[in-house]
Amino acid sequence: MKKILMIMAAVFMSLSASAFEFDGIDLNGNFVDITRQISQKGYVYDDAMKCLKGNCQGNEIYLSVNNTDVSEKNRLGQLIIEIPMNNASFNEIVQTFNVVYHQIEKSTHSSTYSVSEDGTKLVVSKTVRGISLTYNTPYYKAR
Repeated sequence: MKKILMIMAAVFMSLSASAFEFDGIDLNGNFVDITRQISQKGYVYDDAMKCLKGNCQGNEIYLSVNNTDVSEKNRLGQLIIEIPMNNASFNEIVQTFNVVYHQIEKSTHSSTYSVSEDGTKLVVSKTVRGISLTYNTPYYKAR
């Protein structure tokens, strides 16, 4: 349990106070610049997972980006962070997020939070390997 909370704290610190920053990278910027900066942080493509793999505060995480479903070209629609966890209690994880963000929707396997006044939303989902944090930017256009 302590490890789970430490991972969550590390992710919060990486995301900074702004919902549009990840590890110091402004996610409102040009998509090419964002991917270049992510690469400079040491994230590399993992063929098996079909996404980027990297280290955040000593924990292995996986990143995916969506720039297809966007309202403006060359913008980031979603940043998806997969955090592998063993024996993670989804309810405890959601309770941790409830302390930081305003929950606007809840289901059995996910919770949605309003994380910024500009409309950014965070969807915390339970996965087979742990949890997924999906940040939907104002540029995201749901299918």
